[in-house]
Amino acid sequence: MSWRSIVLAALICIVAGCISSRVRHVYALNDAMDTSLDTIATAGRPELQLQRVLVPEYLDTTDILLRVGAHEIHESSSGHWSERLSLGIRNALRADLAVRLPRDAITLTEPAEKSTRQIRVNVDAFDVWPNGHCVLVANWTILDTDHRAVVSTGRGTFMTAPVGSGNWRDGEVVSAMADAVEQLAESIALAAKALPP
Repeated sequence: MSWRSIVLAALICIVAGCISSRVRHVYALNDAMDTSLDTIATAGRPELQLQRVLVPEYLDTTDILLRVGAHEIHESSSGHWSERLSLGIRNALRADLAVRLPRDAITLTEPAEKSTRQIRVNVDAFDVWPNGHCVLVANWTILDTDHRAVVSTGRGTFMTAPVGSGNWRDGEVVSAMADAVEQLAESIALAAKALPP
């Protein structure tokens, strides 16, 4: 065996070792304890159906994306979402709204009875910027039980404190994004509480 073959074999082993040792962590926007919401009985409580959250197409992925400039986005090499971001936001919103609206049953599926108000959320931007700020820009609408009449609407820009300065850790980015979703949930919950029964 020539020394070139030995060097090539060694390089292949090193590359294979680097690839196999690279661990990608999986993250969710909502807390693990929030899965217990599925077991809570909804009988007798007014229902609010949370529709699928609409996000820009480039964001609706399992990659954790970071803004590095006005037109440049990097994906994390060490972490990714457990589900598409639109589903992650909806699940986190459901959990946050359930805490803030304990008298209502927050559902994700179309209920058998049509006497349920709907919440629709559109996300225009959800970015972590080079200065470390996380910015969520979203609008929401609550529709009456006929799903045609708008009973409440709102729009907001929700920011969290810096998570770093160009050297983010995935866990910090996820926490900042979860905090921004909580701010959005608080805004929606305040409007829902102000509605007549």
